[in-house]
Amino acid sequence: MLNNEQSKPLVLSIAGSDPSGGAGIQADIKTFHSFGVHGLTAITCVTSQVPGKVLNIEPVSINSLKSQVDILFSEYQISAIKTGLLFSSELIEVLLSSLDNNHMQAPLVVDPVMVSTSGTQLLNHDALALYMEELIPRSTVYTPNLPEAATLLDIESEDIKNPSECANLLYEKYGTPVLLKGGHFKSTDATDFLVDESGIKSFSKPFLKRISAHGTGCTYSASICACIANGLNLHDSILKSKDYINQSIAESFELTSGHFTLSHNNNGTNLL
Repeated sequence: MLNNEQSKPLVLSIAGSDPSGGAGIQADIKTFHSFGVHGLTAITCVTSQVPGKVLNIEPVSINSLKSQVDILFSEYQISAIKTGLLFSSELIEVLLSSLDNNHMQAPLVVDPVMVSTSGTQLLNHDALALYMEELIPRSTVYTPNLPEAATLLDIESEDIKNPSECANLLYEKYGTPVLLKGGHFKSTDATDFLVDESGIKSFSKPFLKRISAHGTGCTYSASICACIANGLNLHDSILKSKDYINQSIAESFELTSGHFTLSHNNNGTNLL
């Protein structure tokens, strides 16, 4: 295992692969690089997707995920971990077991990837209970959007009228800090709400209505994870990450007609 004198923080993304390069593991690696941390990866699924379309999701074997995370946990001193697409209860169980068996204490950022923007189901139904009962409660912070929040509260998205109240309900239910992302709420600003033991805080930027960019959730949670690895507290990590994601959206580019992919050219280290 590397010692405390390693030159860069090591950050692990446990997520799916996106061949278009805009989301998943690929987006996480780009984000980690922007913030000056070294990215490690464990692949949970190989997807066939482009912005706006998911054709296929092929999960890796249980042994494959286990061997990936176990060797990384045993060889490296990991500063922070984020999870993205986990897909099935079997893969979640493997991850939880490896975290426990390796006595992993690194901060854990959970991006509860459940449904793609195009409407494709990304989390098997049998995995949801395990996700809610075991994974979210052990996270340092989890980062649902509006549809994911509705699923976690077992209500309809249309029933969520007050996002700050919704964030409070999530915190009360799961007992761990939650960042409710505001990209799906109808507003002139994209306002996210953090609820933790100190209360509720909001983070707001003008909503860029002309752009619906691929990979925003992955990039946002990856940047929070990288900031935590760099030694920032949760509040400051979100504050810096909000600036980063806003700039990434503003500089996004059109890879296919009508579909934008985030730019990761901005240097996150300038925000630290």
